[in-house]
Amino acid sequence: MIVGIILSAGESSRMGTPKQLLPWGEKNILQQVLDNTSTSRLEKILLILGYRAEHIIDRINLSSRTHIVINNEYKKGMSSSVKCGIKNAPNDTEAFMLVLGDQPFINAAIIDKLIDCYHSGKHGIVIPVYDGKRGHPVIFDILYKDELLSISDQGAKEVINRHLDDILEVPVDSSNILVDIDTPQEYEKARIRFDSSNRTEV
Repeated sequence: MIVGIILSAGESSRMGTPKQLLPWGEKNILQQVLDNTSTSRLEKILLILGYRAEHIIDRINLSSRTHIVINNEYKKGMSSSVKCGIKNAPNDTEAFMLVLGDQPFINAAIIDKLIDCYHSGKHGIVIPVYDGKRGHPVIFDILYKDELLSISDQGAKEVINRHLDDILEVPVDSSNILVDIDTPQEYEKARIRFDSSNRTEV
């Protein structure tokens, strides 16, 4: 089984407020990420929270496949959340999909495409690519568990850089894999993009 690990424990220091709870249509950013993962074929999802966890928990709804894990070491950075998720994954996990909690544009279709590519190939690391640029989410086979548990400030990139021959790059037709939200300016730009796409769909 592939376990989705949603990394959402940070302090949102560049945003100045918990970015997980910023409005996103009729939801908030994190709820959109949760909905996207829960409608995908991920069999189990771990939501890693830390900073103001209780405040965030009160404002989200979880699917039956989604479970909250509290990272008490969130001040050490995103690497601590990666490790926290891996340590709490079930024993029958075959791979981890690292999902950023501030990427509400990543829909179930993209997630499922990466899952299909992981199952159909012999590559241990699966990364989406748009216009030659790598984005998220990323799948790591269980073979890299110990290495992921040993990463430092560079995060999972350390493991990627050590295993370049093990990577399967999956072309996608959406720049959404490159978009995350760290600052008020990025949020405003993303929100306008979201509103525009909704008007187009209508």
